[in-house]
Amino acid sequence: MAKFMVLSLLRTKFDGDIIVFKNTPEPLFLIPRAGVREVLVETPPPEDELFWDHAQSWKFRVRNQLDVSGYERVLFLDADCLALRSINPLLQGDWDIAVYAEPDSWAGMKWYNCFVSEEEARQRPKAPGINGGTLAVRAELYHEVMETWERINFGPSPRPRFFADQCALTRLVMDTKLRTKLYSRHELATPFSKDPRPADYLASRLIHLAGPSDFQTKLRFMFGLYMSTFFFDRHTTLMHILDL
Repeated sequence: MAKFMVLSLLRTKFDGDIIVFKNTPEPLFLIPRAGVREVLVETPPPEDELFWDHAQSWKFRVRNQLDVSGYERVLFLDADCLALRSINPLLQGDWDIAVYAEPDSWAGMKWYNCFVSEEEARQRPKAPGINGGTLAVRAELYHEVMETWERINFGPSPRPRFFADQCALTRLVMDTKLRTKLYSRHELATPFSKDPRPADYLASRLIHLAGPSDFQTKLRFMFGLYMSTFFFDRHTTLMHILDL
């Protein structure tokens, strides 16, 4: 998935640097790509955390591996994301933090609410649930935002912990005084959850395969969408080559 994501960014002319964090030594690319750096992170087994929470917490724990001086924005993407066209516009504009609020969601739902009490959720019925798989931050605020995300994630929760990283990001966005941008469905689509119609997700710049499907299903879908996006032509030239 990470390889497909990186290749899609390169093919759509992403004008930033790409850093892939991984915990296995095998390289994504046997031939290094310009502008792409792979960083091996030692991830000890969790002690008193659920494996899911432990794995997801590296989204903000790898911040110490990044020197963001000289950059304007930092964008985090889950590995199950794919760029269908340039995502450069997703990093433009006058904002401090940009997130994806899931359509028809509410911070009181169980996927977002472990750091939001029942009473507060009732008081804020329009606060959306924030997906934890995409986050863009103005570079000079990056470490501060990541530290806040981590503090909330490992702090006390009024409800049972569930999807803690996503709930913590929802709490962060609810509390922040930073200028916040919410990505639209035209900018970011989720084919496995909110945007199942091809007419919707094919029009987006970036897709995120967030949802309950198993890994093999996601990977097959990602492969098909990558190939149809970058190798399709009306004369099916690639099919003729493969049929030789």
